[in-house]
Amino acid sequence: MTDRLPILSAQLGFALMAERTGRRIAVPMLFRMPLSLPSAVDLDLVLQSITLRNPALCCRIRFDRGGAYQERHSAEFDFAELQAENEVAAKRRAVEAIDEFEASLDGAPMSARLIRSLDGDYLLLVFDHALIDEQSLLQIRRQLGAPSFPDDRQWERFEAAVHDRAAFEAAAAAGPGIAFWADRLKSISGEVPTGTHETPKVVPVIDLPGVTIPSAFRGSCFPYVLLSIHRALRDVSEFGPTLIGYPWGGRNATFSDVVGCFMNTVISLDMTGSRSLPGAMADFLDGWYAEIDHADVPFASVAALGSAFSGSVDGLLTYTHALESSVNIAGTQVVEISPGFAHSQPISTFIATAMVCDDELRLELIMDEETAGYGAQELGSRWRHRLSEALSGLPAWQS
Repeated sequence: MTDRLPILSAQLGFALMAERTGRRIAVPMLFRMPLSLPSAVDLDLVLQSITLRNPALCCRIRFDRGGAYQERHSAEFDFAELQAENEVAAKRRAVEAIDEFEASLDGAPMSARLIRSLDGDYLLLVFDHALIDEQSLLQIRRQLGAPSFPDDRQWERFEAAVHDRAAFEAAAAAGPGIAFWADRLKSISGEVPTGTHETPKVVPVIDLPGVTIPSAFRGSCFPYVLLSIHRALRDVSEFGPTLIGYPWGGRNATFSDVVGCFMNTVISLDMTGSRSLPGAMADFLDGWYAEIDHADVPFASVAALGSAFSGSVDGLLTYTHALESSVNIAGTQVVEISPGFAHSQPISTFIATAMVCDDELRLELIMDEETAGYGAQELGSRWRHRLSEALSGLPAWQS
C-alpha cells in the first residue's frame, strides 16, 4: 500500500475551487432523533466505525509543484455535542456548523454535530464534496445502522478503486469522445459564461412549488428537467446558447461498495433558442443522447480543448430520487430530513436541484443574485413554468 494516490477529475475540480475561494464545498446530511437517544458515546462509536471503514474519509487532497494528489491521513473526524433552546435554534446551530466546515480547508473530511434541544435532537453529518459521491452517501446511510471494524483489505480495495478510476479517466481522455466534444463546442456562437473570481457568497436555499409528473409518463424526467432549466435561463437573461453542468456516475460495479468520489461532470449545450417546445425538445434530445454517449470524457479534458468553453458553466443541475426517510443509527430509528433550511455557497451562478418524490418533482434553487444579474425567484418561477410546460406535452411527444 502507498500513502499517496492519484486525484480523480471530480476531486480536482472541487479542490481547485477550494484553493481559489478558501472554502470547501460541504455535503450535509441531517437526522431528527428521539429526545436523548442515542447517547453521544454510542454515536461516537458509530462515527469512528465509519471513518475507519472508509479510507476516503482518511485522505487529504494536496498540491505539489503544480500537481495534485490525495494523501493518506489520520482517521479523524470532528464531533461535538451542542445545546439549543428549540428547533429554530437547533437548525441555526446546524447552519453555523456547515459554515465552519466550509471555512476550514485543513479540517477533517467529516464533521458531526449532535444538537440537543427541548423540541428534539438532531444529528448533522457534513462531508467534503471532494471525497463523496451519491453512491458513497448511500453506503454511509447503511453503515450508520451496522457499525463494524475495518478489515485489512479496505485500504487495498480503496487503492484499487482509485487506480481503476484513474485509468478509466485517462483512457476516456485519449479516446474518440474528445473529438466529439471538440466538434460540439465549435458550434457555440455568441458569449459563453466566463465565471467569477469572487469568493462565493453564502446564500439561502429557495424551495419552489412542486411539479406533478403525469401518470402516463414512463422513463426518466431528467432530460425534461434539464431542457426546462436551459429555457428558463434564456427567459431571464440574454444568453444565446446555454451551458449547464451536472454530475454523472458510472463507477465500476466491482467497487460499488467503496466510498469515494467516482463521478464526472458532464456539460449540456442547448442551442434550440426560442423555437416552439415540441420541435426544440426533439432537437435537444438528439443532442443530449449524443452527449451522454460521450459522458465519460473527464470535465477537465473538455475544458482544456481550447474552444470558447473554458470550464465555466451557467449553472449546475442535480437530480436525485427521494430515499426512505427512516434510518437506523446506533440501534435507534431516526428520520432523515432535508437540510434545505441551510445556507450554501453556489459553486457556479446557480445550483438547481430536482428531487423525484413519488408523482412529484420537488425543486430547489441556490443562487447568487448579484453575480447573476437576475433574481432567484424570477429564475425559479420560470423554471417551474417551463418544466410544467414540458411535462404536460409528454404524451403527444411519446406517441
